[in-house]
Amino acid sequence: MASQNYTPSESDRKLIKRCEAMFDMAKKSRADTESVWRDSEDLYMGNHWKGFKMPNYQNQVTLELIASSIDTMVPVLSSRPPKIDVMPVEYDDITIAAAQNLQATIDELWIVRDLQNMVPEWLLDFLIYGTGILKVRFNEDDDMPDADVVDPFAFYVNPSATKLEDAEWVMQASPMPMWKVKDMYENGEYVESQGNLEKYEAMKMNTAPLADERIQVTDTKGQETHYFDSAKKAMERMEERALVIECFMRDGTHEYVDMEDESGKAVKKKQYKYPTKVRQVVMANGVLLYDGPTKYPFFNKRHHLAHPFPYIVLKNSGSAHSFWGKPEPRRLKSINLAMDRIASQIADNIHLTSNPMWVVDETADVVDQISNKPGAVVRKKGPGQVSMQSPASMPGYVFNFYELLYDMMETVSGVNKATQGKEASNVTSGVQAQIYRQAATTKIDFKSRSLDQAIQTLGSMWIAAIQNMSLRPHSVQVVLPTQIEEQRSFIGIEYQGMQFNVRAKAGSMLPENKMYVENKILQLAQMGLIQDPEFIIENVDLPGKEALLQKMRGERAAEADAEQQRQSPLSEEELAGLGGDEDEIYRQMTEDPELAERMLNMSARREV
Repeated sequence: MASQNYTPSESDRKLIKRCEAMFDMAKKSRADTESVWRDSEDLYMGNHWKGFKMPNYQNQVTLELIASSIDTMVPVLSSRPPKIDVMPVEYDDITIAAAQNLQATIDELWIVRDLQNMVPEWLLDFLIYGTGILKVRFNEDDDMPDADVVDPFAFYVNPSATKLEDAEWVMQASPMPMWKVKDMYENGEYVESQGNLEKYEAMKMNTAPLADERIQVTDTKGQETHYFDSAKKAMERMEERALVIECFMRDGTHEYVDMEDESGKAVKKKQYKYPTKVRQVVMANGVLLYDGPTKYPFFNKRHHLAHPFPYIVLKNSGSAHSFWGKPEPRRLKSINLAMDRIASQIADNIHLTSNPMWVVDETADVVDQISNKPGAVVRKKGPGQVSMQSPASMPGYVFNFYELLYDMMETVSGVNKATQGKEASNVTSGVQAQIYRQAATTKIDFKSRSLDQAIQTLGSMWIAAIQNMSLRPHSVQVVLPTQIEEQRSFIGIEYQGMQFNVRAKAGSMLPENKMYVENKILQLAQMGLIQDPEFIIENVDLPGKEALLQKMRGERAAEADAEQQRQSPLSEEELAGLGGDEDEIYRQMTEDPELAERMLNMSARREV
């Protein structure tokens, strides 16, 4: 509820009501999907026995194979930094230099924005929830684009949309601290805090309860009592936050603007109210915080972007008829839970029957002497027998079925020996290893291609943002084709009229025979087909190769400077320093051929 001091206009009130209705519609249409997401969270966090009411003496063994599969895929897909290439559409000196500057900027942004850690977080959502979402924004503090991982529970789209290209509107509903709301928006002072916002957030890792326990919190007056799944959620409820809803909607509304024609006569011209037909609305708890055109009108096809929204959606093997992808835990659930139950039953059997049983006749006259203590002596007085017998073992088909389930887990998840880099006994050459890897990692290769496309879209959005919003000079280190580093300065908006193509290759770390690749490079070098020593060093795994490359580039730059000095004409001051004796000048030129060459260059310049 908004503050009583806030009085919106009639049009603002209708807009708020409309956005709230859209938000409620999106929430209701996604209720079943969110239920699947919560189940996937529990499975990833190892809460496999939720809802099972079992006696305390029975074991509950949790085999976190789902988490292991996901934790294996994430580094496989993201360990190497991806390569984003910026290429000009028109090849001339100006556009080539601009592309080099943007290339250096993108490479630097990848490190400055810490995307080497952000991409694995993005991939974790992609695998657990089936959908990973990234938001691109412009950071006005350093005048450069940025990106943030969006909580899947905070992202909504109109129910009929199957992808961002055909979405009518998208919404991001994120809990935000009250101080930040007041700091970012002029009307933020009218927003009042809200509670029960954890349903708009994904599970916090390492804070989820592993048992059916709830935290009870009662206010000091004893009037209200609330129950929470964890102490962290209880404390978050006490923090002052509000749900900020940011909506990007397609809006083709027209308006009439007073203008003058060629003769100077006043006329009314019909035009779109929002130039790119995209409207941005921000509201929180019934208070309108912003209403106007999108801040990113340049996200369009001219910049090779398929939709106008500042979001990138990474979809995991989903259907073309659904916006949301398929969570990995969902497809592995039945196999993992079956293995949990079998492992628990085996543990129960070991616990109950690991020690041999004693068979004692009634006539043996043995009282309170039987125990499983090693080396124990049982003394009997009667004629009866006292014997030790081992219980029957579990049937062999139990273990066979367990092995079958393990093989099924590898087949369904796509995580196997090749993915984990384990040795295969029947592979004896580099070519065989390469073929084996390609055949065994088909599913992860497919996910890698999806990541390639998403990284390419991120690069295109960043380039478009730099071209249209960057207003301050920026310095970059550009590595020229001659492998010489050059310091440059540019202003992004100077490149506004230029067009660039962006291509990306994600940083997959799928196991491959590195020795095979290195041997191929060395063979091509010996054949003379590769003559660039820096290329060879870059593709060979050597300790300290960055320092070696830097040294080689420095030596090449020094050689280029020396060559330029040799080719430069002799100056008048240097000529005067040689003196007026022709024999002495001739002797110096004989001893120093470079001096003679510079003298000739000086003569040629005078003739010109």
